[in-house]
Amino acid sequence: MKLRKVTALLLAGIMALSLAACGKTDGKTDEPAASKEEVKTEDTASDEPAKLEGKLVIWTLAEDLKAFADKFMEKNPGVEVETVVIAPADYPTKLTAALRGKAKEPDIIVGEPQMLPDFFEAGFFEDLSQEPYGAEQYKDLIVDYIYEAGRDSEGKVRALSYQATPGGIYYRRDIAQKIWGNEDPAFVSEKFKDYNTIAATAVEVKNAGYRIFGDTGNLRWFPNGGGAWVQDNKLVLSQDRLDYMDAAVKLYQDKLVAFSPEWSAAWYASMSGPIPVNAEWAAAEDLEGLGGDKTEVFAYALPSWGSLIVRDNAGDNAGSFGVASGPCSFFGGGTFVGISSHSERKELAWEFVKFTTLDEETAKWWTDVSKGDIVSMKSVLESVKDVENETYGKQKTYAYFLNEAQNIDYSLITRYDTQIGNYWGAAIEAVQKGDKTKEQAIDEFYTNVQSIYPELEITK
Repeated sequence: MKLRKVTALLLAGIMALSLAACGKTDGKTDEPAASKEEVKTEDTASDEPAKLEGKLVIWTLAEDLKAFADKFMEKNPGVEVETVVIAPADYPTKLTAALRGKAKEPDIIVGEPQMLPDFFEAGFFEDLSQEPYGAEQYKDLIVDYIYEAGRDSEGKVRALSYQATPGGIYYRRDIAQKIWGNEDPAFVSEKFKDYNTIAATAVEVKNAGYRIFGDTGNLRWFPNGGGAWVQDNKLVLSQDRLDYMDAAVKLYQDKLVAFSPEWSAAWYASMSGPIPVNAEWAAAEDLEGLGGDKTEVFAYALPSWGSLIVRDNAGDNAGSFGVASGPCSFFGGGTFVGISSHSERKELAWEFVKFTTLDEETAKWWTDVSKGDIVSMKSVLESVKDVENETYGKQKTYAYFLNEAQNIDYSLITRYDTQIGNYWGAAIEAVQKGDKTKEQAIDEFYTNVQSIYPELEITK
């Protein structure tokens, strides 16, 4: 099935959904809620932990939690866990319908960062800061931004995540060596240190016969290089964001990218070899028939889960990639786990949340079985920081992602980001295509933001 063509820049500033969150529903959402059931324990010797018994129902948009549930049941034979995977597009609607109706199931619920504020405000997630949970005591165990992302507007912890999703720029070491005679990640990071430098680098890359990115949408992964969109109730259009617009327009109009958008067949194919320039959303079987000039793509900006996509599509280029930093540290996606405020099995549910997100043994296990997912537990990331990644030229990628995760400033994220980012992306696209001048596009951007957020102070 051919994908509908979309403009990636319209997603500018949005924290993209994690690939791990893609799943399918198995139709188990209509079972009646069970009667109240507390955690049962068997009498054991005083030096042995109590054995857990009972049932849990999980609603998730991440297939990952099936594996966690199986592992939890393996460790606790007296517990039955039913895991229902719901497609991300359907998840918010189904969860809202169930919990607005005060359904006793599911017990465990999840959300991605962009969903959490609405879920928290609706009262869906139990307050884990209060007793008997005491989540505040675990703050230092996991990456800071993950802990902050799970707080509500009042600072109460309502969800935790087993994974961190810091980003990077995955680049071809062999191409860097051909162009500059240097493939080192620190050197390449300098080539992507800000938007003006990226534009200059793109010219160098094209002059050497390659393209810097698949398309200009790669720039959207760096939405907070200029600070928060809203500061002290004022819209802030920083110089960094103006530079971002200029770079995106230059990359587009000067044909410095390959015009193979993310998730297109050509985008995947570019990781293993040359592709036709301007392949757009062509199906995989159509690539050979497109003819015309071909090019190789130099780099891909993506969260940490993107490193697995590159790895799995690199083909003969496996071992030829490296990971470098961009204009700012960023993250994208991630599955946050919490307890439904209407669950009658909260004690057992908390045991599952702790097992999934706060248990070092579990984090080590997930690091191994996921073959590359970045866990949120700092001690485990520290323990694997010297592991060399064969796909990325034996680079110590866990150490890279640990550093990037610690550099993320979650205070830059605001509830306004998604809509403002959409308007900014539309402004950039209008300039790229020549539909508006830069000044006209910016004026319209201001007007659009003011119309939907009249409470913000906007100074043109």
